Amino acid sequence: MSPFLVVVAAAALLPPIFEYWDRPGSPGAAVAVARDGEMIYADGFGLASLEFDLPITPQTAFHAGSIAKQFTATAVLMLEADGKLSLEDKIRRHVPELPDVADSITLRQLLNHTSGLRDIWALTDLAGWMPGDVRTQDQALRMLSRQRSLNFEPGNGFRYSNSGYLLLAEVVARISGQRFETWMHERLFAPLGMTGSYFYQDPDRVLPNSASSYRSLGRDQGFARDPLNSGLVGGGNLVTTLADLTRWADHLLDAELAGAPLLARLTEQASLPGGLETGYGMGLFVGDYRGLPVVHHGGTSAGYRSHLLIFVEENLSIVILGNVNTIRASALANEIADVVLEGRFTASPPGATAEGVDPGLPPEAYIGLYALGPRLLLDVRQTDSRLYFLFGGATPREMFAAGPHTFITTEAGLSLTFTPDANRTVTGVVMEVPGLTLEGQRLQPVELKDKESRAYEGVYRSDELDCTYTIVADNGSLRAERQRGDDFVLRSIDDDRFIEPEAGDLTVRFERTRSGRVRGFELSVERAVGIRFQKR
Repeated sequence: MSPFLVVVAAAALLPPIFEYWDRPGSPGAAVAVARDGEMIYADGFGLASLEFDLPITPQTAFHAGSIAKQFTATAVLMLEADGKLSLEDKIRRHVPELPDVADSITLRQLLNHTSGLRDIWALTDLAGWMPGDVRTQDQALRMLSRQRSLNFEPGNGFRYSNSGYLLLAEVVARISGQRFETWMHERLFAPLGMTGSYFYQDPDRVLPNSASSYRSLGRDQGFARDPLNSGLVGGGNLVTTLADLTRWADHLLDAELAGAPLLARLTEQASLPGGLETGYGMGLFVGDYRGLPVVHHGGTSAGYRSHLLIFVEENLSIVILGNVNTIRASALANEIADVVLEGRFTASPPGATAEGVDPGLPPEAYIGLYALGPRLLLDVRQTDSRLYFLFGGATPREMFAAGPHTFITTEAGLSLTFTPDANRTVTGVVMEVPGLTLEGQRLQPVELKDKESRAYEGVYRSDELDCTYTIVADNGSLRAERQRGDDFVLRSIDDDRFIEPEAGDLTVRFERTRSGRVRGFELSVERAVGIRFQKR
């Protein structure tokens, strides 16, 4: 499709994609498409401020969430090119206050999410920090310094962790002797003409021309403010605009660093044991969409949602910057790509082949919780006759029938095959992603007898989180009470193991003495496993 026809198609076909948010009293998004460095489409839908009825425009600034990571990774590579560090440096060389468990972690592993470090946001949430609490870089470093174990041995796994990028920002600051935000402005943003982009470490800072953050209260129930009170940089806290991100995307496709293409460096993946690739480079996911090579990254911060999708061979980038938690930025970027790159794809849209396919059982037969390992849970739910699954606490993904008891998603290569017994009752599932197969059994929560549940009651403390939980019996279940943060209910699934059914990825395994007395428990979520609590 010619550039002229792309512009015509975008102007005619893209606005309906965003019509739900393009209405009075609703937050929304700014959207851009750029090709060969030229902005060919830009528009705003919805309101940047509900309080003042200010519309979103192509010039509105947004928090971009984890899109920030590719900029932090570039900063580290620039310091490497300056001879100031090596990616094989151990992180404790630069941040010595980290605990001994971080001894072997390298900067490269932090960049690739293969360090095993627990995620800082998961840790603060479990410690009872409220959404409105201010989180500072120093507080986060103290939290990380208290950790006594990792999610896995460094280099032996992949698990997304904002802690790694927070530490990389700290390395940039300590080596340069400047605040991270200052260094990024002087060395990266200003030279590229990204005048609307900046990291910020002061949560009280006034952000000119920026969209406010909101969360939905439910369909037709309105919205509530969802402020972001964070000073954590490196993995987030980037404010930017459509123009700046499309300029950056063009730079990525052409720039060189120390004689090598910058994009080639940022897409260097870690190779895990067995030769499995992670699909993640340094601040960028690497893959394809409908047969075309892409690099991409999304962002989630409070109510902000964002996505940057770059089609490498087409020199085309798509940017979504939104200010409400219900915007599915990644899926919307794919929908835009379907329009502007029509005729260029070699494969059908994900899920398209599933229309009208009968999976063999009614949707409710697949609903339930499945254990894919001692700490991995798959939660299948139903909304409006559609099936969704949650995995690792991530955003629910819709499932499309693709064959007998088999479902696919909009993510290429991911499939779920359920296993029914002779009575047509689903008992297990096989989850397949490129290079990896996980088998799981369906869990059946059970109610405890009063005497059984009372055995778990008590006050438990975690030095790693610097907080206490009080466990009380609650009508055949347990309730975890916290001084700060919401209480939550735990349901028994087998001997001494419990789940929190609403979140879908929180598990608790109690430990006993030889005499059978409960002495503590180990709490795990997808991004922070094995946190110890001792009974007081």
